[in-house]
Amino acid sequence: MLTLAHDLNYSVRREKGNFRGGDCRVNDDRYIVLNSLIPLESRIVLLARILAKHDLNDLSVKPAVKAVIEKEKGKDERGRTIEMEFPAE
Repeated sequence: MLTLAHDLNYSVRREKGNFRGGDCRVNDDRYIVLNSLIPLESRIVLLARILAKHDLNDLSVKPAVKAVIEKEKGKDERGRTIEMEFPAE
């Protein structure tokens, strides 16, 4: 997944602190920051949720990685389901 993040022009940083992690932009640079103190599984899920926000159809993605990302689609960084509301016609 780190290779995929780099293919999407993210720099991935692992830091220690009192935070979970997420993605951000500083000027023209894009970052994903992961807390190295949280369990590896949690870091993988957070990274998958961030990558799920992007169109990955034109990129080469291993089936196992794609399965994890697809599972996390439609969730925000905290695991809450994002619901889309459309105006009534």
